[in-house]
This record gives sequence, C-alpha cells and structure tokens, in this order.
Amino acid sequence: MSSSSPQASASVSSTATAERPDLSEVRATPAVRKLAAENGIDISRIEGTGLGGRVSKKDVEDFIAGAKAAPAAQPQAARPAAASQVVSGGPASIAARPAPPTSLAGDELVPLTQMRRAIANNMVQAWAAPHAHAVMEIDMTALMKYREKVRGDFQAREGFDLSPAAFICKAAVEALRTVPLVNSSFTDQGVIAHKEINLGYAVALGDEGLVVPVIRDADGKSLAGLMRSIRDVVDRAKARRLTLDDLSGGTFTLNNTGPLGTIVSSPIVPPGQAAIMSSESIRKGVVVTDDDSIAIRQIMNIVIGFDHRVIDGSTAARFLTAVRDWLQNAGPTVPVY
Repeated sequence: MSSSSPQASASVSSTATAERPDLSEVRATPAVRKLAAENGIDISRIEGTGLGGRVSKKDVEDFIAGAKAAPAAQPQAARPAAASQVVSGGPASIAARPAPPTSLAGDELVPLTQMRRAIANNMVQAWAAPHAHAVMEIDMTALMKYREKVRGDFQAREGFDLSPAAFICKAAVEALRTVPLVNSSFTDQGVIAHKEINLGYAVALGDEGLVVPVIRDADGKSLAGLMRSIRDVVDRAKARRLTLDDLSGGTFTLNNTGPLGTIVSSPIVPPGQAAIMSSESIRKGVVVTDDDSIAIRQIMNIVIGFDHRVIDGSTAARFLTAVRDWLQNAGPTVPVY
C-alpha cells in the first residue's frame, strides 16, 4: 500500500534523528523489532503499512531491500539533467521530481504520525484510479418531518437519537440494489460484481485523521439496525477499539460530511471499490416548486466519486437519482424496525 520507495526511506539524513518518534511508540511485534535490530535498522524510519501504521515483517524486508538498492540508484540520480531529456519530435522534456516546499522563517516540521502516514499512502494509491464526480440536490423536507415524528419513540427505546445518517445509509443500500454496478471493484481481469453490500462508514478522529469501519450486510438491516451499526462503529472508532476485521471487506463507502457543514465535496474512492458517496449538510433554501411558487425547503447535496474505469456518468447519475427518489419519498411507508 505504501507509495514511498524504500530508497527514499533509506536515504534519510542523520540530522533528522531528533525528529524521529520514540522507538517505544512504533507499533511492531517483538519478532519484527528483532529483525530490524539484527540488520542495524532504526525501526522508526520504516513506514508501517499495517493497521494503525503497524510495522510488519514485510515492511522491514522491503526496507532492507531498498537500502541495498540505494547505492546503485545514486549514480543515476546524479546524472546531469540533459541526460534525462527525451526528444519525441519536438522540444525536449525533462522528468523531474516536484520541487521541495519553500523554507520560510519560523517554519516548524511536524513529524507524521503512523496514522497520518498510512492515510497519505492510502490516498496516493486511491488517486491512481481515474476519478470523476457528480452532484445532485435533494429535498429533505418530508424526510426530516417524518424523522421528527418517530425520533422520540426511537430515543426512548434505543437510548440514542435517530440520525439522518441512518436514512442516508438506507437510501444508499436501496440505490445499490437498483444500480448494482456501483457495488463492484475493478481488476485487470475484469469487474468484480459484489453480491454482498458492506458499507464503509467514514469516521473523523479530529486532526489525527479518519478511519472507515465497515457495516457488513447493510442490505439486511432496517433503519433501526443501520442506526445501531452506525452508533457502534463510531463509538468504537473514537475509543480506538476497532479491529482489522472492522476495517476490511467494504464494497461501497459513505462519507457523511454534513455535520461538518460542507455543501459540496470531492470524495476519493477507496482502493478496491468503485465508488464513494458524500452526504452534505442539510440546510434551508429557497426553491421554486412544480407549480412555480416559492418555498423554503430543507435541501441536501449528495456527491458520488467514482472510478471511471468501471462507472460512467450515466450510471453515476442513475445511482444518485435512486438515492434522491428514496429519500424524497421516505415517510410512514418506511418502517423504522
């Protein structure tokens, strides 16, 4: 998963020693620590690709292999720029790495946490897929009135609130049934159509980053069941009690950015999936109704980010339409239990 080369890790200057994390803070098993020590490697310089940035045996082995290859790569990097020019019927082009950021007075280097490094590597891998996005506006007025009607009884029975997120999850599940191609994965051999609907649910952990636990068999859950699952994964994520199994097996991801106040976002499709949907903030807006009158309605945008190798714009629009139609028609005909 890591996008940083072992050579780059092996070439870290000794002047950065003071900025490395304490070895006791590095997540690794005793066997992995022993392997690093036997090879004279500072384990804090290795990017962990395991859960929560854990350093695995393979991470150490890759680092060792990279360190051995680094001396051979250095002479090539030292060649004059002219040697790397490629002429193809026109002006020469030079392949070069991006320039380092400008150093300014008062700058402070904040070392990457294991979680932030893992997120960075994961996002680089995800962005390798050709992304496209589509947005649709939804009138949530009727749904919010229905929620107000049933949330008191739900609160008394369950001990927590019935969030709009449960309705949005339910709408996504129903839309995935209608447009099953969205619930798939791209491979070089073909597109894998998933029969199970396992919803990844993004949970923000403040400035630390985010995690995406999975709600399994989401299509078999009622509104109440989905709300219980959302509450469960959010609580365990914030308590740092998620397991590796909780974070694997997702087939489609929901990014509920509405509580953060966003109106439109551009979500990145997780590796191994074909699409992700963001539900934005629910806000009052002035709209023109079908009879040309002016009304104040509760409006929400939904955004789908999709892998264009699998999904085209028309498929994405059909999916958003299915989500919109379910949400705009949610009411007494949609049971909570």
